Amino acid sequence: MNKPSLDGLPANPGRDLQDLYATLRAVPICPETASTYAGSVYCGLETRADPLEYYWDGRKRGGHPKYPYVIWQYTLGGWGSLTTERTVHRLEPGTAFTTIVPSDDIYCLPKKSAEWTFFWFIIHHPYVVERMKKRQRLASQVWPVRPDSALIGRAVDLYATVRTADCQDEFTEESFLFAFMLEYERLGHFLLHPAEPRERLLNELRGEILSGMRNGGPTVEQLAAKRKMSRTAFSHRFRDVTGSTPARFITHVKLSEVTRMLVQTDLKLSAIAELAGFADATHLGKVFRKRYFLTPDRYRRVNSPQAR
Repeated sequence: MNKPSLDGLPANPGRDLQDLYATLRAVPICPETASTYAGSVYCGLETRADPLEYYWDGRKRGGHPKYPYVIWQYTLGGWGSLTTERTVHRLEPGTAFTTIVPSDDIYCLPKKSAEWTFFWFIIHHPYVVERMKKRQRLASQVWPVRPDSALIGRAVDLYATVRTADCQDEFTEESFLFAFMLEYERLGHFLLHPAEPRERLLNELRGEILSGMRNGGPTVEQLAAKRKMSRTAFSHRFRDVTGSTPARFITHVKLSEVTRMLVQTDLKLSAIAELAGFADATHLGKVFRKRYFLTPDRYRRVNSPQAR
């Protein structure tokens, strides 16, 4: 089995690709039975060595534009190829690809590849398909994924559950599928917004917000001006790096400070509102209830040390 060759994949992760392959091989296979519900998931572990026998055209795999399904596939050894509208991707060990069927994507074992070992899911759950489709559009179709990552952990759980047919009902399988989907979305988000530049920017802005909020600021315009940028340019840069908006982050920092003061001090709500840069206690109350679904007073009573 080939070792990972992608940049960023360690040579000896906690779970390497050989261990992952052995884990998947050890899963007992239950004879396949027809699924009786719309959210069905199918999976498999394969090694392909003949290019003539492994060539898939996304327009010739069934599916309907109104009812698409997802194929997710992770390379364990050798390599394969995915051809999209603009790019030909070499699928090395430690990479996963996602494709929607029907589509113009083609994935195959190229003639130059001796073999390709991988495991895969075919997912028909409409809600999960829509969520994965959206994330794929934002974060591309081919991702580097560490074999010891949370996503692969959830993938192994889902694989074992489906492969052994160890589900009490469709809701059991759905719970494993949702866990996989959420880790898929989480990794896609972090690939779009890498942790280091995101945290560096957020920490920098958090300090400015905390130091300036007693004077009613800072506003998005003030944060942008400090960086010699327009509000629009700064907002675009912030969203590109963090996936959120500066206005939302300002509110998040202020409310975090409000919750701290509610629990750790006896200050009146009007004083907390002033210290946190809100117009008044009424304004703070409206924003607070929208975020926490509690009034500030109720939050204080529930979370005070005396209530514990």
